Amino acid sequence: MAKSTSKKLPTGVRIRTGSVQIYFERRKQRYNITLPHPPTAEGIAAASKIRAELATKAEWGILTDADINAAKGYQAESIVTSGVLFQEVAQKYLKHCEANTDSKKDYLSALNKHWMPYFALSRIDEITSDQIKDAIADRGFKTDKTLNNCLVPLRGVFDKAVEMKLIDQSYNPMSDINNKKVQTGLPDPFNRDEMNALLTWLDKNLDGDEHFYYWYFEVAFWTGCRPSELLALRWSDIDWFNGSIIINKTRVRGVEKSVTKTHTVREVYLNDRSKAAFEALQALKLDNDYVMICPETSQPFFNEKPPRLRISRAMEACRIRKRPAYNARHTYATMLLMDGVNPVFVANQLGHSIQMLMKRYGRWIHGDKNKIEMSKLRTD
Repeated sequence: MAKSTSKKLPTGVRIRTGSVQIYFERRKQRYNITLPHPPTAEGIAAASKIRAELATKAEWGILTDADINAAKGYQAESIVTSGVLFQEVAQKYLKHCEANTDSKKDYLSALNKHWMPYFALSRIDEITSDQIKDAIADRGFKTDKTLNNCLVPLRGVFDKAVEMKLIDQSYNPMSDINNKKVQTGLPDPFNRDEMNALLTWLDKNLDGDEHFYYWYFEVAFWTGCRPSELLALRWSDIDWFNGSIIINKTRVRGVEKSVTKTHTVREVYLNDRSKAAFEALQALKLDNDYVMICPETSQPFFNEKPPRLRISRAMEACRIRKRPAYNARHTYATMLLMDGVNPVFVANQLGHSIQMLMKRYGRWIHGDKNKIEMSKLRTD
């Protein structure tokens, strides 16, 4: 029996009855495969490469019996992989990506679910645009927006390959892959009567600690802050003397980020309603630096689900058409514009550029004047 030249065998490789065997577990299934290689340094190195390839396929759910049978008949020299694989570049891309934690998780999920089964073990410089288009067609994405989101990390992988000089920019296969056009829906705010009905219901029907959610939505409707911004708000962010709050961070899935969605710090000015709401929250004496404290846990909110459930109950009770709780922000924006507030000021309060404000809320700038103008049209 030949002796191994290695004192320590690679992970997942062992010697049994004069042969090299590989073993691994993926997706709750165990694999033990005996290879036709002698237990020499060369045979063990070959076995380690085969194991890595088969384990990767098993992880992506694309390992077949044919792959296993082929591995059992491999010659040591036939399994040496040349070139850099897609999966290697993808790992490098995720490691160097400067996106936030949640975005990275989404990118990893998209790569694992949609792209690794097709390209994980392909050389990055041999993947073509036609192969990518075939993969897109095979995946059958339910919406164009989902496809566009999943293309973000795929583009990132090939951009990383260009950066690493593994492919030339002129041969980047993603150059021929275009995003689908997605129609952006208009904001769907509550009108004033709807907003007042919802707040009245919350005020009258939420008792005890749960009454907190009435004040939460007074703040949401009368500051226009995003839910993630409200959940991150600290008492030290409130400037009582000047009547404003500083929005400079967010809280998403229990993780606080020191940036807003647009990476821009802004000062939101308080009005009588929002100031009264903050004073009421302060009077609750929750003994925490966070303004918004979950009544059920006495801790900062993990996400915005608890407030969302309360406003959903209010909509159902008031027989108001269901809309996301996020529309409290849209409601504040449209109220400001319909009351004739300077659009530049409104944009600053929301953290938008003036161009984005006009694109999303332009139809509300003239308030009810549009209806007045239409009433002048004779249809007789």
